Amino acid sequence: MKILMLGRPGGNLTRTYQWHIEALNSDPQERFIVDDIHEHKGSSLNISSYDFFWFYAKAFDPNFYYEIKKIRPNGKFIFGPNILLDKPDIGISDEWDKWYIEQCSPDLHLDQVDFYSNHVKKYLREDVKKVAKVLNKCIKIEDRFYQPSTEKKYDCLIYSKKRRYDKNFEIFRNQLLNMLIENDINYIEFKAGKFGNYEREDYFKALNNSKVMVNLSLDECPGILNYESMMMNVPVIGSPHNVPITSDISLYVKDTDEMTQNYLVRKEDAAEKYLKVIKSYLENYDTSNVSHRDFIKEKTSYEKYANEVFKILKEVI
Repeated sequence: MKILMLGRPGGNLTRTYQWHIEALNSDPQERFIVDDIHEHKGSSLNISSYDFFWFYAKAFDPNFYYEIKKIRPNGKFIFGPNILLDKPDIGISDEWDKWYIEQCSPDLHLDQVDFYSNHVKKYLREDVKKVAKVLNKCIKIEDRFYQPSTEKKYDCLIYSKKRRYDKNFEIFRNQLLNMLIENDINYIEFKAGKFGNYEREDYFKALNNSKVMVNLSLDECPGILNYESMMMNVPVIGSPHNVPITSDISLYVKDTDEMTQNYLVRKEDAAEKYLKVIKSYLENYDTSNVSHRDFIKEKTSYEKYANEVFKILKEVI
């Protein structure tokens, strides 16, 4: 399968794009040949030689899609998993979104987790809904970061990420942190998103010294930070919407938010529900012998990812 990658995202998503290409090009069964158009600037590519044109993220001019389709009308066009929506609570928020929803004809539309895929389908045409699928991400983390401490310094690593549409985040966060203090639960906090930033290496060091990570974000799709935590063998406490893939379902904090027609809304008693799960986990900490690291290494491995991609691409040939 010969694939041309387009639509390379910026920021933290750049690494997931690179992992995607690495995973397919290192496939043990050698089923893929993947080129990145962004690495061929100034050089010519034989567009007609590719079977698939994979637009990974909303980072391309729609005219480019039409130009390729004119040259290779029988090629297969894949979009995602970072295509829609920039503003999930608003939906179609700009002309690009409108173009994709109304005019683009993908052979395969991808999102990363089920709950978000179901939300995006509210806006997709019926024909596109039929080709909408979910593809989890693969990850690559250097093992040099894995240096677990037998003497955990922190009970919890609190991950505080405020989304633009998370209207009562500060109230929820402040309530929970006060409850942790009142219950003598020791924690270190990392702030992200609209709330702050941090260095990844500092995050890994803190994970190695923590018993559990607690994700306060309203949503993650799927949340590389969750995978990074599990890769350090530290489980994650959170909701099904901010830890959509988990190594331990007993750590789900259920019914802390609800999906409305617009998007997720956090409930007023979320902090109390989080505290209950945190206390339960810490009380039973010494008896926990689940390998969260093994779970996520298998779940996000390059080989597993290549197998999943091969399976879904075979369906559109």
